[in-house]
Amino acid sequence: MMKYILSGWTLLKGVRVGLGLLILYSGIESHSAGWIVAGAVFTLFGLLSPGTCCGTGCYSREPRHPMEEKEEIVDYEELGVKE
Repeated sequence: MMKYILSGWTLLKGVRVGLGLLILYSGIESHSAGWIVAGAVFTLFGLLSPGTCCGTGCYSREPRHPMEEKEEIVDYEELGVKE
């Protein structure tokens, strides 16, 4: 549990936790049970989310067989211009 809270901190995770805490604080100040629950859910979601790159989602490995660079020959045809 502590692994998820302490690892994977990115700017997006910080924004999620910050907005969750802001909603939670607003709910406590206004004595609104709905906003308190919503703030707690958003804060926990931000804390427990592994970040934006789950697993190998953001990692792209190099191809096993590098592609050979082939030079393509392109033929252009002159078009007549009407005057």
